[in-house]
Amino acid sequence: MSDTQGNERRAFWGPYLVLAAAVLWGTSGTAQALAPEAATPLMISGVRVGIGGVFLVVSAACRGELLPMRGFLRPVILLAGIMQVVFNVSYFSALSLTGVAVGTMVAIGSAPIFAGILGIVFDRDPVGRSWYGATLMAITGLVFLSVSGVDISTSIAGISAALTAGFSYSAYTFLTRRLIARYTPDAVMGVSFLVAAAILVPLIATLPIAWMRTPAGVGAVLYLGLISSGGAYMLYGRGLRVVPVSDVGTLTLAEPLTAAFLGIVFLREPVSLGSVAGMVLIFSAQVVLVANRRRKRRFR
Repeated sequence: MSDTQGNERRAFWGPYLVLAAAVLWGTSGTAQALAPEAATPLMISGVRVGIGGVFLVVSAACRGELLPMRGFLRPVILLAGIMQVVFNVSYFSALSLTGVAVGTMVAIGSAPIFAGILGIVFDRDPVGRSWYGATLMAITGLVFLSVSGVDISTSIAGISAALTAGFSYSAYTFLTRRLIARYTPDAVMGVSFLVAAAILVPLIATLPIAWMRTPAGVGAVLYLGLISSGGAYMLYGRGLRVVPVSDVGTLTLAEPLTAAFLGIVFLREPVSLGSVAGMVLIFSAQVVLVANRRRKRRFR
């Protein structure tokens, strides 16, 4: 196969790889919900980043793409690992408090807003009217979600955790995007995951792990670590090599849609009219932001 044919083949499959990764990410909440009750968000987070990190690092090492040892100690890698810890713990905590559908929609839906703020603060990246309009739309959606729950205190706590997840997810992407320009995606994500695991493992070492030896526990651990984490990020990294950033934003909208569908249809999560309105507003804000990025790219 010639280089041209190889490039055309990668360009063809790139969008499908990103879409598949987004769908796999969207199944994480359902996998947590189906795990044994003893599987706390902290333990789920440790297992997910630990197994996923080993998977990605081994993959990078087998291809000779692993970071040099001194790269492991770079401050940006350590900070990325910390952001992975914050994201995973807050994300799975949000799902346990608000449900898979609402928690994922808030966490992933707020990420583009936080990404815009990080761009303004650190990159002096100007934002237009569309960003402010989408931000207002998303905030309105959050208000609907906050007041639509029966237990307001639980709703507020869950949405706060989801917003924390959205910020840390954006910060992780902000940091790794700079590293991927120098190292391969598997190496960067794998090492940052191992840093996160090194932080989480001591925290969960004293917690009961008997649930991991049950059939449901083994299935949840393997699925979260190998499929929805390691496998998904591997697909995502390969897709990023050939898919424009603007298109990546569109394709990853499949994550909250997948999570909401699984939560409502398969987990039978109760969803009020206010919750539906809030999720629609947040998702619409994402669409506005993605469309605005594509429009900017077209006229550059």
